[in-house]
Amino acid sequence: MRTATNDSIPGSTPPPPSGQDPHLCAAWFELLRRTAIPAEAVVDCIPVGPDEAPAQARLPLLRATAMAPLQTALANFYTPLFAPLGGEHLSEAALTRYFRETRQRREIAELRLAPLDPQLAFFASARRALKSAGWIVDSHFCFGNWYIDLDAGGFDTYWAQRPAKLRNTARRARRRLEAAPGFAIAITGGGAGLESAVDAFVSVYGRSWKPPEPWPRFIPELCKLAAARGWLRLGVLELGGQAIASQIWLVSGGCAYIVKLAYDRAFAAHAPGTVLSARMTEHVIDIDRVRRIDYLIGDDAYKRDWTPQRRERHGLIAFNPLTMRGLADAARHFGGKALKRFGM
Repeated sequence: MRTATNDSIPGSTPPPPSGQDPHLCAAWFELLRRTAIPAEAVVDCIPVGPDEAPAQARLPLLRATAMAPLQTALANFYTPLFAPLGGEHLSEAALTRYFRETRQRREIAELRLAPLDPQLAFFASARRALKSAGWIVDSHFCFGNWYIDLDAGGFDTYWAQRPAKLRNTARRARRRLEAAPGFAIAITGGGAGLESAVDAFVSVYGRSWKPPEPWPRFIPELCKLAAARGWLRLGVLELGGQAIASQIWLVSGGCAYIVKLAYDRAFAAHAPGTVLSARMTEHVIDIDRVRRIDYLIGDDAYKRDWTPQRRERHGLIAFNPLTMRGLADAARHFGGKALKRFGM
């Protein structure tokens, strides 16, 4: 599927993307704090670097109210991956000290860290630190993560490797849309068209099959942040002057992260989401030269066709045995696992 003449990329070429995963930088955690965290929650950013420079690594945590003595990663359903800031400088000894002090103060009955990459060093370090500090620890599955490491050869090579059903659907849908009045696709990375592109996404999302956003400020503010950092690729597909599909992708460090997809359910038969996904994929492969495409969160069946590789995100859950709440929660947790294991 090659680019047609009525596709456009308005504005100047965005600045080169930084090498960092956008979901593991200070700006991402600050965005969550400002736009997607309950006002009564308390954010702690714990220094867990080496003794000579403890602030080199920081662990962003969210503490609930006194009515719920729970501490979690500063994360929610928008978060595809959690890890400390400056994780390469993490001191397991400092992490252990924090967990031990927290357990002894008995302010927190339960601690949860998720979603984590079980292949990263932080997962094993955090598990060891929690156990060494005296917590009762378990791990659990969070969700699947579909991605693809791209071969050389550009979009044509990638597209030829996709299932025939997907390619045929995209080709037929594209032809139907091109034959209709006012068909256009625009991909913006920021600039003068940013506000209207964000408005188009919000409008399409409101007419999609998806439930309303519980934190409506988050997506517009994410787009502003991503545009400023050079990460944003916001695609809008129009028909007859009306946006009917829109997608938010982030590009950084040679990876394209697919954040949000939506299409107007009234146009479902036109497969605008498939057409826009193909165009966005072509753009990030041939223009941005990414080496990986990542669908981030969830085992939705369609993702296998676009990104056939899969890995998992797991979580750690720890119970404070010095608190009655922690002991009770641990009993319920492990008791429930035992019942499930025996099919009860």
